Amino acid sequence: MFFVFTFIVITTVGITLFAKGYQISTKGRISFLATGIISATSKPKGASVYIDDRLITATDDTINLPPNNYTIKIVKDGYLPWQKNIQVKKEIVYQTTTQLFRSSPDLRPITVAGAINPTISPNNSLVVFSVASASATKDKGLYLLELSDTASFLSKNSAKQLSSNLQNLDWSKFTFIFSPNSKQILASNPTKSVNFLIDLSTTTDYKNLYDVTAKLSLIKEDWDLQEQEIIKTKTAILPVELQPFISTTSAKTIVFNEDETKVLYLAQTDGDLKKNIITPPPAQSTQTQTRDIKKDNYYVYDFKDDTNFWIGSKDLYNPNWIANSNNLIYIEDQKIQTIEYDNTNKQTLFAGNFNKDAVYPWLDGSKIITLIAPYNNAQENLYSITIK
Repeated sequence: MFFVFTFIVITTVGITLFAKGYQISTKGRISFLATGIISATSKPKGASVYIDDRLITATDDTINLPPNNYTIKIVKDGYLPWQKNIQVKKEIVYQTTTQLFRSSPDLRPITVAGAINPTISPNNSLVVFSVASASATKDKGLYLLELSDTASFLSKNSAKQLSSNLQNLDWSKFTFIFSPNSKQILASNPTKSVNFLIDLSTTTDYKNLYDVTAKLSLIKEDWDLQEQEIIKTKTAILPVELQPFISTTSAKTIVFNEDETKVLYLAQTDGDLKKNIITPPPAQSTQTQTRDIKKDNYYVYDFKDDTNFWIGSKDLYNPNWIANSNNLIYIEDQKIQTIEYDNTNKQTLFAGNFNKDAVYPWLDGSKIITLIAPYNNAQENLYSITIK
């Protein structure tokens, strides 16, 4: 009984120490060496993992290392390399959730007859645009593209025609604004001072198209109230210590990632963000964070880690989250850029002759929709750019 009990105790202690990352050292006398663990995962799987430029393993795997600073690099053929400097601490598991992006994006046209004044909805799920085809009268009109469409091949048939052009109605002359709840579209023709309010829950027909110019001020007032309610809902879940720094001029300046564990925000004032708003977890990110907040700069706050990272100045154009990743997307110097939430791994996803006002991440994060003219004076069309 004594030997059985002793064996069980020793085995249990050994398993516990091994699970915590301890390794047996045979240098001198036998002892347990404290280590930390890197859990290296990637999307897609099967990428090579280098530690300090030495090939160690492939994702998805765990690596035991003595406490120290290391450079981890994850590479895969056909994808941009990922690299980060990390600090390994004893008995702590450092999780790398690496999203690899294609080094050669796949471009496919969504429209072939042109796309004019594309506008995305506030919930990033709908794009409305007009078509003024010179070759086919039936193609002219107002279209709606759902970014939640799961079709593997995108074509102009992916967009639904809301309304065709009529004798005195040319949708290519209109600009479009979504309601804050993404359920309505305000189509405006500034030249003729005509405004139509289109309800997306009903079928659009010329019989239910009414000029709402006389009610325009009331519509905008209602939409302002909707916007403020959305902002109020967003700020309510933020830590009290963070709220004074958040700009509430627009809902676009407060953007949560998919699982709402991180928030991208534009600072409206200078100040110091309090440390330890929550008790940081043992595996808190070791990347350099910024608690010294400066006005008109973008930051990402991580609710789980209590970390705050500087992303860039307000000159970053149209920053947004890429779904199913920890990456942001934005426009800089006629390039579509991505960067991790902790201001690492800045990479170029696409560069070329695209319209910077029309760059929309697909809802599952697998591709980007943008407006491209393939050559000078060519007609602009919507293209999908597969990035994963």
